[in-house]
Amino acid sequence: MAKKSLSGRIIKILIFIFSLAVLFLLLRHIGFDKVADSFVKVGLTGAAVLLLCGFIENGSDALALSFAIPEKISFINVFSSNCIGALTNLIAPWEAGEVVKGGLIGKKIGTAPAIKGIVLWNYIFKLSKAWALVVILLISFAAGPDYTTNQFWVVSAAAALGFLPFFGMMILIKSNISVKVVKLLKLLGKKNCDDMLKKAEELDESMKQFKKERPGDYWAVFFIQFFARFVSLATFIACAKFAGFDYSFSMLSLAYCAVTLSGYIVSLVPAKFGVSEGAGFLMFSFLGLDGGAGLLITFILRIKMIIAMGIASLFVVVK
Repeated sequence: MAKKSLSGRIIKILIFIFSLAVLFLLLRHIGFDKVADSFVKVGLTGAAVLLLCGFIENGSDALALSFAIPEKISFINVFSSNCIGALTNLIAPWEAGEVVKGGLIGKKIGTAPAIKGIVLWNYIFKLSKAWALVVILLISFAAGPDYTTNQFWVVSAAAALGFLPFFGMMILIKSNISVKVVKLLKLLGKKNCDDMLKKAEELDESMKQFKKERPGDYWAVFFIQFFARFVSLATFIACAKFAGFDYSFSMLSLAYCAVTLSGYIVSLVPAKFGVSEGAGFLMFSFLGLDGGAGLLITFILRIKMIIAMGIASLFVVVK
C-alpha cells in the first residue's frame, strides 16, 4: 500500500515537472524578451485591475457554491476552500482539487452535505458556462465581427458541444450513479456498504430534487455562475489590452470562447501548466491571430489566478 502511495506521488511530481518544462519551451519559443515586455506593459495598474477582477470572479463562484450547499457555512470558509481546491487542480491531475475542497468544507458541515453542494455546483456550472459562451458568441457577432464566417461557425459548433458535459452529468444523476458505484464496491468485496448505500440514495435523490425543492437556490447558483463567466470575459479582454494586443472586442470575445472551450479537452490531460497556455497559442493561431499573444494572455491570467486564489486561501491558514 505504501509503495502504491509513493509511486502515485512520484507520478504526480513527474507530471508537474513535465508541465513546467512544456511551459518553459513555449515561452522560449515566443521569446523571453516578448514575455518581459508584456509584463512591463501590464504594469502595476493593470496587475491591480486583473487581481480585482480575479477576486470578483472567484468570489462569485464561491457565492454560488454557498447557495448549492444545503447547510449553513460562512462565505469566507467557502471562498478560501474553493480557491485551495482550484489551486490544487493546477498541480494535481484529474481534478483532485474537488476532493480537497470537499474535505475542507466537510470539516465545517460534514462530508455528505459538502459533497452534495460541490456536485450540484459542478452540475449547474456545466449548464451556466455553456449558456454564457453562447450569449458571448452572439454579442461578439452583433458587435460587428471582423473574423471569417467559418471561424465563427466552428467555434459556435464547439459551443453547442459544450452542453454535452451537462447532459452527460444529468444522465448520471438520473440513473442514480452514486448508488450504482456503492453497489459495485459491494460486489467487489467492500465491507460495511449498507450505510454508504443509504447515504448514496439520499445524495442521488437530493440532487434530482434540488431544482424542485430549492428553486431559488438553483437559479441563484445558475445566474451567479453566469455572471462570473462575464467577469472572466472582461478579465480576458482587459489582460489583452494591458499587454498591448490591440484586437477588437468581437475578435477577443471569439478568442475567449475558443480558449475556454479548449478547456474541456485540457481538463482530460493530467497536467495544467503549459497545456492550457499551449491551447491559447493554438486557438489564437486558428483565428488568424498571433499565437504568442494567446500564450501570453493565458500565462498572465494563470499568474493572476495563482496570486488571487493564493491570497484567498490564506484565510484557511490564518483561521
